[in-house]
Amino acid sequence: MESVEITLVGAALWGLTAIVKFVVTPSLMVAAGFNFMSAWLTTSLGAAAGVWGFWDFGKWLFRWFEERLGPRSERGKRVFTPRRRRIVRWKNAMGWPGLLCISGLISVPVAAVVGAKYFRDQPAAKFQLMLAFAAWAALLSFLSWAIKQGLL
Repeated sequence: MESVEITLVGAALWGLTAIVKFVVTPSLMVAAGFNFMSAWLTTSLGAAAGVWGFWDFGKWLFRWFEERLGPRSERGKRVFTPRRRRIVRWKNAMGWPGLLCISGLISVPVAAVVGAKYFRDQPAAKFQLMLAFAAWAALLSFLSWAIKQGLL
């Protein structure tokens, strides 16, 4: 079975797809005829670019909110909605390793912004998140390739 060659424009478009809908992009690429290495490399680089951009955007956004609204201590008591309670419960229970483990199942922008919000002081956190997406891309690409080859 012959694999499809990827062009620079095609790689950029597949990379953008990986940012928007990471979990299905490796499978779509393998189904379109790309080999494992092309699917893994393209989705990994796309996710890394997304993490880089959204991490910095998330940090900027939270700083902007604090400048506009003032420090948290001056704004009064925070209202805890059920959604906020779930996020805080998850953050306290799972922490940074938990975000890395589920990063491939949630979108790149969400994982990057959550990481920037809660874990920006963690050393090398942005790069660890990029590595987590590369690992997820390898797993998803391999599973898609193995299913296509009839191995699974």
